[in-house]
Amino acid sequence: MKVFSQGVSRWVVSVSLLALGACGPLESESAPSSSEEAPASVGAARQAVSLVSHRASTTAWGKTVTSLTLTKPAGTVAGDVLLVRLSNRNNVAAVATAPAGWTFLRSDQSASQIKAWVFYKVAGASEPASYAFTFDAAYYVAGSISAFSGANPTNPIDAQSGQKNGNLATMDSPAITTTSANGLAVWFGSQLWAGATCPVDPLTPPTGFTEAFEACLQSSDRGILFDMAWKELGAAGLQPAFNGVSTLPNTNIAQVVALRAADAPTCTVGDTFATTWTLMGNVSAPLIVEPSGLAASRVTPGAIYVHNEDVNDIVAISTTTAATLGSFKVAGVTPQDWEDVATGPCPTGFCIYMGDIGRSSASLPIPPNTFYVYRIPEPNIGAGQTSGDLTAQQFPFVYPDGGKDAEAIMVHPVTADIYIITKSGSGLSKVYKMPNPLPAPGVQSTLIFVSNLQLPVVPDQPNWSYTTSAAIHPCSNRFILRTYKTVYEFRAAPGAAFETAFAAAPVTLTDTVEGQGEAIEYDPSGASYYTMSESPSPFKLKRVLRQ
Repeated sequence: MKVFSQGVSRWVVSVSLLALGACGPLESESAPSSSEEAPASVGAARQAVSLVSHRASTTAWGKTVTSLTLTKPAGTVAGDVLLVRLSNRNNVAAVATAPAGWTFLRSDQSASQIKAWVFYKVAGASEPASYAFTFDAAYYVAGSISAFSGANPTNPIDAQSGQKNGNLATMDSPAITTTSANGLAVWFGSQLWAGATCPVDPLTPPTGFTEAFEACLQSSDRGILFDMAWKELGAAGLQPAFNGVSTLPNTNIAQVVALRAADAPTCTVGDTFATTWTLMGNVSAPLIVEPSGLAASRVTPGAIYVHNEDVNDIVAISTTTAATLGSFKVAGVTPQDWEDVATGPCPTGFCIYMGDIGRSSASLPIPPNTFYVYRIPEPNIGAGQTSGDLTAQQFPFVYPDGGKDAEAIMVHPVTADIYIITKSGSGLSKVYKMPNPLPAPGVQSTLIFVSNLQLPVVPDQPNWSYTTSAAIHPCSNRFILRTYKTVYEFRAAPGAAFETAFAAAPVTLTDTVEGQGEAIEYDPSGASYYTMSESPSPFKLKRVLRQ
C-alpha cells in the first residue's frame, strides 16, 4: 500500500485483521489490514489550512462472509468522526447492517455487479477495539474505516454524493456544495477486479487529494479494488466534481463525503438561489398516494420524510434519489387531515411533528374546532430502524378566534416553538403558535396569535395565495412558504428576532412548476430547498440549490 503525504510517498507494512482468504495489499503480500497515522509535523502543517485532519485508517476484506470486522484506527479519541465504506460483489440487493451507534449515510450500486455503502459515527469516550458489520447473506466484501480529528462532533456531515460509472476508467463523483469553510473532502473509489494477482497501483484519486490507502480483494471473478483519499477544502460553496481515474476500464463506484470543521456553523444563509430546479427522483413507495408535506431528518443525513393526508404512514426517502429508506406506521393514530410535517428538537432529542390541522370547514374534527399536533421521536434509520410502528404524543389545540383551515406547520430549530399558518384565498393568512412549553400530552391548549401574513394576490387566481406548506430555515432567521403555484421566502433583518420575519416583504424564489404544490423543506444545511406536488403521480422530489 502506497501512502502519499504532502507530496511524499512512503511504504507502510500492513498488520493482520482477518484471515478470510483475502490477498494482501497492492504492493505487498501481507495480511488484509492496515493502520496509518500521519506524523505530528504533517498534522501541524495542515492545521493552518484545514481544521479537519485524517488521523488513521484500517482495511479488511473477506470471501463468502456474512460479516466484516474493521479494527478501530490507531489513535482514535473521543470526538473523532469515523467513516466506514463497504463494497460487495455480484449482489446489488445485498443489505449491510451497522453495529449500534452507526448512522447510514448513502449507498450506490451498478446494475448487477457492485454496491458500496458509507456509514459514520462520532467516537465516544469508550470505543470497542473493532466493529463488526453484518450482511443478509454471504458475499465477497471489502471495507475500510477511517478516523478524522477536528470535525464537528454534533453535525459532522456537510455534504455527500456518489455514483456508479459503467465499464470506465474514469471514477467520477457528482459535484457537492459545502456550507462551511475549512472542511475536508473524503473520496472513496471501488472498482471491479478479476485476476490471479492484484495489480500494482491501478487507482489514482482526484487531483489534489492525498491517498490514505489503496487495497485489493483478489479473486479471479469477484475481486474489488478500493481506496480512500482526502483533500483540505477552503471556502464554502460549489466544489468541482471530484474525479479519479483507473488504469483499468471497469465498472466502479466513486463517493465523496465532506466533513464540517468543529467550529463551523451547522447552517449557512444566502439570498440567491439557482433559477432552475433539479429532479432528484420519483417517489416509488406504494404507501405514498397523497403526499402533503416534507421534513428533513435531523438524525439521518440525506433522509427526508413524506406523508399522506389521511393515513398514518410516514416514509423516509433519499434526498438524492427519492428511493425509500424507511416506512413507518404511527401507532394508534387515525389522522383526519394530516396537512404538513416538520422536524425539530424535543425532549428525546429530535422529533417528527405531524400537523392534523386541515379541513376547510373547520367543523369535521371531533370535538368540533379541535385540531392536533402529533410529536413522534425520529427513527434511527442508520442503526437499522427502517420499518415498524412509531409512538406519538398527541397535543390537541383550538384557535383563540374560532376554527381555521390550515396546511402549514413549522418548528423552530432552536426553541422548538410550533407555528401554524392558516390558508386563505385572499392572501391574508394568520400565524399562530402553541404554548411553549407544551402542556402534558392529551391536554388541550389554545393557540397564541402571532401575526397576520400577507401574500401576493393574483386576480381570480386563489391558488397563488393559498398557503400549503412552510418551514423555518435551520439558521432560524427566515422561513420558506409555498402555495399551490409559488414559493416565497420571508427574511428577518440581520440580528433581528425570528418572528419579525412575518412582517417582512415576501421574496419570490424559483418556481418548481408543480400542478398542486403542497410540500416544501430546507436542506438541514440551508444550502437548498426541496418541494413536492400532491399531483400528478409519480410524485417528484425537486431541489433548488442556493448559489
